[in-house]
Order: sequence, then C-alpha cells, then structure tokens
Amino acid sequence: MRSRGMDEDGFEVFAADVRPQLVAESSIPLYNQLGRFLRRFIEQVELEPGDRFPSEEQIAAQFGVSRPTANRAVQELISQGWLERERGRGTFVRNQHIVDLALLSENLSLTEQFPRDAELRTDFIERRILKDRESVAHVLGLPTEASILFIRRLRFVDEHPVMVCDAYLAAERFPDLDRKMLVRGSLYATLEEKYGFTIQRSERRVEAEDVVDQAVAELLQVPLFSPILLLSGLTFVEGEERPIELMTAYVRERVAFKSTVSRKKPPRKRGSESESED
Repeated sequence: MRSRGMDEDGFEVFAADVRPQLVAESSIPLYNQLGRFLRRFIEQVELEPGDRFPSEEQIAAQFGVSRPTANRAVQELISQGWLERERGRGTFVRNQHIVDLALLSENLSLTEQFPRDAELRTDFIERRILKDRESVAHVLGLPTEASILFIRRLRFVDEHPVMVCDAYLAAERFPDLDRKMLVRGSLYATLEEKYGFTIQRSERRVEAEDVVDQAVAELLQVPLFSPILLLSGLTFVEGEERPIELMTAYVRERVAFKSTVSRKKPPRKRGSESESED
C-alpha cells in the first residue's frame, strides 16, 4: 500500500530554485546534474519509501530539460536504488537506506562493524603483487623497492554492493596471503589467527569524494563520478611502531556511519552548593 502522494507545489518550487543551477556546458553531464538535484529533493522533503515520484514529463517540464535527459536522470536513480518503477503504475521512492555501520568500535575490523542480522557476503576481486609503489612503501616504513601485496574485496549487505575494500601490506611478510582464504572474511582475523599478530589500533580518515575509478564504480554498481565516502587509514599491531597495513575503502551512498560519544562528567568542586556540610 502506497503511503502518500507527492506534493506537486513543493516539487514546482524546488525545481524553480534549482533550475538556474543546471549548467549545460559542464564536464558533468546534464542528466547527472539533474539526478543529483532529484536526490536532494527526495532527502529535502523527506519522501518515504512508497511515495510516488514525479513523472519524467513533469521533471522535463519543471526543470526545462528534454524528455531523454529526464529519463536518463530517473534511470540513474533507479540503478542507484533510490527509485523503483512499476509497470503501468509509475515511479516510486525506494528505501534509500542500506545499512548503518560503526565508524570504529573496539573490534577495529570493518568486518565487525556490520550488523549481525544483515546478510553479509564478501567477494575476492583481486590479489596481486605490486612493484614500484614507493608512496605505499614509504607509508608502511618499507624500502622503496619493496614489493606490496594488494588485496581488493567487495562487500555486500543483503545482496547490495556497499563497499570496495583495498588493503596494502608488505608482500615479503605474507608470502602466501594472496593465496589464502581470509578467516571469516576478515583480514584482521587472518593476521591474528594465521600469522600471530595482535591488532592494537586503527586510524581512520573519512572524506566525501566522487568515484573516479571505472572499476570501482562498476563494482559498486553506480555511475562514474557518483558521490561516495572514501575511508583511508593505517593498522598497527602490538610490538611494532610502523603500520602493518594501509587500507582504502570506497563506500557507496545509502550507507551511514554512526558513532556514540559519551562525555565524561567533570569532577565536582569541593565546597560546591550540592555538597552537604557535616
């Protein structure tokens, strides 16, 4: 059962505000620009799953674009999971949210950040030895000529591709890791259980980016230049000062990171009014 219809007046006002921002002479295709504004409309007016979305005719008329441009923008939102089309009925908003992840927890591993009730899957995309990666070798504290082990994995949640994970390690320290299956799909569990390292801490950095790597875009099933979150960081183990791993993760939209921070109460001052005197 559909929850409600779309506020046509609200859509008209939104389109009037946005129309001047569409730039025909731009490196970003017009349909891609339009798609981004339509995503903003879904979020801004808080459309819910099941709400009817404007037709392509309405979109073309309100934004002053051609019908093919409106069609490509809508198709892009459908492919990204924002919309769904029902034959003979129209286009409707889908559940835009895939999963909540913890940015970091005491488990440290990204694998452990996924909810336990989700259906998880990890596909191993690529494992190979890289040469002449001086920048990576420098970060890992290795000689510039050191060989680097590169591992790429694709993570799914409930059959949705959500994250491409790249790991860089010293190849000479893990001569057969490129041929081993990871323990429970986790690199950290493998380092601990098969190689005897104890993960001590992880550092993470999160940036808003556009996906510019065609291979990553195809794995995440999003168009090139789509917005993503880029996670990068270092992993450290007990007894070593240099990092053991350099990681990069490309996270598609509709995945949220949540953290909870508790503020410590300041110590009570002696002689405060709240203290009773003997």
